[in-house]
Amino acid sequence: MIEEKREFSPLRIVNRARRMAGVLAVAAMLVPSLSGAEPLSLSEAYNLALHYDARYLAAEADTKIYKEEVAKARSGFLPSIKASTSRGRSQTDHTTIYGEDPTIWYNTLSHSLSLRQPLFNLASLASYKQSRALKAKSESLFQGEYSSLIVRTVENFCDVLYSEDNVAFTDAQLKALQEQLEQSKKRYANGFGTITEVNEAQASYDLAVAERASAIGGLESRRRELESVTGLYADDLCRLDPKRLVLSEPDPCNVESWIEMAREQSGKIKAARQEVEIARKEVDKNKASRLPQLDLWAGRSYSVSENNYTIGSTYNTWSVSLQMSVPIYTGGYTSASIRQAAARRQKAGEELHLEERDTLTSVRKYYNAQINSIVQVRAYEQAVKSGEIVLEGTRKGFMAGFRTNTEVLDATRKLFESRRALAKARYEYILNRLKLRDAAGVLGEEDIESLNRFFVPKAGA
Repeated sequence: MIEEKREFSPLRIVNRARRMAGVLAVAAMLVPSLSGAEPLSLSEAYNLALHYDARYLAAEADTKIYKEEVAKARSGFLPSIKASTSRGRSQTDHTTIYGEDPTIWYNTLSHSLSLRQPLFNLASLASYKQSRALKAKSESLFQGEYSSLIVRTVENFCDVLYSEDNVAFTDAQLKALQEQLEQSKKRYANGFGTITEVNEAQASYDLAVAERASAIGGLESRRRELESVTGLYADDLCRLDPKRLVLSEPDPCNVESWIEMAREQSGKIKAARQEVEIARKEVDKNKASRLPQLDLWAGRSYSVSENNYTIGSTYNTWSVSLQMSVPIYTGGYTSASIRQAAARRQKAGEELHLEERDTLTSVRKYYNAQINSIVQVRAYEQAVKSGEIVLEGTRKGFMAGFRTNTEVLDATRKLFESRRALAKARYEYILNRLKLRDAAGVLGEEDIESLNRFFVPKAGA
């Protein structure tokens, strides 16, 4: 009797989250639509995605498909029972050299019950082990898809926020340039400025108007992308609070530890290893098809007047037998199947090496990216502070006649570029932090809860 061990399944990772998410998802969908007052939080977006995202739900269904493959393969070790019955009315005309006998009408009755129990079949054993590997592979892929869902949800959430920030920066820049344009016109009207200054300010203002239109279009596109994951078009999201954002380096603080985690826990690597095992069992299965198969067969049959030779006779037969089948020659099919399976095993091995290299490269990439993004955030924070001071001083110098209009416009542009870069660097830090854990195979629901603390309803919401 083959016993199946209870293995760790990624389905259990989200089982509790899926049960709790049901209520939260409905609430998140209803509250914004009814009152329009509550912004969508990151954790609510994640809960919605668990119930809506098509890629994730398809991967979950895939695990259920391959789970049944194990049950199907296990049936090869269990007995199969078959029953049949028939009842009919027959007519027999009997003619001999001596003449024709009267037509005979009679009733027929037949029942049979048979049992077949496999005793020796190595191909079935290989198929069962292969089905276990298929199930493990689908669960590993589902683990990777679960991590991917978290990354895609957070990425789309941050893209919407960055697009909103971009619109806000553009509006603020537009307001500043409009003030500068008005000041240039007043100076020109009072005889202190030139028409060139007015044209420069007007050109910068017009360019900002075009950038604002592009930013608004980008915001709508990002909101639709978030909707494609969560199923909800959210006009209002919780904002990233820079004061709550904790810039922390990867823990553990050396890349080799992350690489070791990835080798052991990465869903993609585990799926590639199971693919090698699947190919290996395919070789075993094809080799086993050359060996004898032994079955135990038992049956009972009961018949009354089953044919015209047994009219009026009743037969009640019990039988037990051992049946062995031995393949002798299949026209080269088995040998070709073995060679083909061996080539697939080699291919799976090379794909495993490729997946390991790609994953470890990603770990190193996002490890360094998380560290670098911390440096960028701090540098851009200082750049924004410096830019604000420079712009204020340049404006005062312009009003006093010591600075040119071009210098004011340039300082304004640099300040808002720094603010955009700072906002982008903060979101990139969050994504690099997630992607590192995703590449290492340790990303989970607790990471969403950890990040959710950084996002709060915006003031006045």
